[in-house]
Amino acid sequence: MLLDLIKKEIAVNVLSLRFIVIFVLFFGLILVSTFILTSDYQRRQQGYQSSRTAHRDALNKIESLEDNRKQVEELIYNQGVYTELQPQPLSIFVRGLEDDLPSQIHISRNLYTSRFGVRKIDEDFYQNPFFSLFTTPDYGYIVNIVASLLALLFVFDAICGEKERGTLKIKLSNAVPRDLVILSKWIGGYLCLILPFLVSLLAGITYVYLTGAVRLGGESLDRLLWLVAISLLYISVFFTLGLLISTLTHRSSTALIVSLFVWICSILVIPNLAPVIGRLVAPVPTLQKILAEKEAVDRETSLRLQRISRTMLEYGNEAERARERIEKEGETRKKKLDAFFQSELRRQIDISKTLSRISPSASFRYAATELAETGTGLFSRFNIGYKRFQERFEEYAEDIDDRLDDDQLGNDWLQVDELPGLEMSPSRIEDVIDSMITVDLLLMVIFNVIFFMAAYVFFLRYDVT
Repeated sequence: MLLDLIKKEIAVNVLSLRFIVIFVLFFGLILVSTFILTSDYQRRQQGYQSSRTAHRDALNKIESLEDNRKQVEELIYNQGVYTELQPQPLSIFVRGLEDDLPSQIHISRNLYTSRFGVRKIDEDFYQNPFFSLFTTPDYGYIVNIVASLLALLFVFDAICGEKERGTLKIKLSNAVPRDLVILSKWIGGYLCLILPFLVSLLAGITYVYLTGAVRLGGESLDRLLWLVAISLLYISVFFTLGLLISTLTHRSSTALIVSLFVWICSILVIPNLAPVIGRLVAPVPTLQKILAEKEAVDRETSLRLQRISRTMLEYGNEAERARERIEKEGETRKKKLDAFFQSELRRQIDISKTLSRISPSASFRYAATELAETGTGLFSRFNIGYKRFQERFEEYAEDIDDRLDDDQLGNDWLQVDELPGLEMSPSRIEDVIDSMITVDLLLMVIFNVIFFMAAYVFFLRYDVT
């Protein structure tokens, strides 16, 4: 009997205008999005390769200089070292935070302050501004926003609509168990919803494969398959939620209004309200305040060093040890300020993420961006890699300066392949899956179970008259 009910639901849904509209929307959005973002990825990949070539040519010009001192001055103090961020392959499907990171990093040593200069180099200023004004929705956006809404609209009148038409009363009067009715509506309706979604997605993936923009194999393919699985689970959450709303209402118009209200709260209100609450619950001192305190530490350290220089000039080594101790204390205090700022910031982020996970939209977004390597993990790896880049450049510059002063710098000292660069630790899919299963994936499964059990209980008591 269950199989017959499922076949009936599939037949009714497939022959409806709603199914055709959803198929056209999915196919058009996913295919157009994939087409545009694949071209954009190829453009960014070409820019990455061109930038590397240009910077290597510039280094070769420095290497061609005859005077070592001119080479050091040009490399360390003028041109500096450039490094590029390679575009993530799966950013075709989920852009995430990749656009918020610099495409290139430039570090040089200032002759007077010995500080680092960093700048972001992008070509956005010279491009058509309408590409930024009207951004192309990626696959993650389509699933998060469009698919969730279509799932609710596809099923919002599954129960109350049949009651209004009188078919539900006839069906139950023929001794059809209620549990089989609601189960068949879930299975049949969900299959009809994901069929156009999977066909459209397969067309998009096929296009990416044929263009050769990304080699879909190995870990990239595993990540993509996990992304599809998470998407299907996320869509099922809103489909089950829509079925629950249909069992709680008796008119299709009421169910539609409630569905739209729930969708707005889940997609727009909760994820955007969570960071605001996080700032109120766990405020973080501003970066300007931290910098002001570090400058105060520098001024205090400078005054103590001047006092040491005036009062202990004749003590020799003892005065030198005192100066080193004062400088070390100053650096330790500044590191503590940095650690305090990072600790408070992580606490605020954790609170915001926990609150946002009340909505399944946030769970999907976190899981999708991490699978595509464009989420907060990429941001953290970039910050760690950049700090390591700074440290390595400083060590490299000091070593070159010392060797130059001691006249121990050979003519072949500049080796382009040995220059410090930005090295980011790879993201292992096993770690992503483990963290995702424990939090976001488990939450979406729990949402599904709770919504379906609630729909089942309410339908058992549903008044069909």
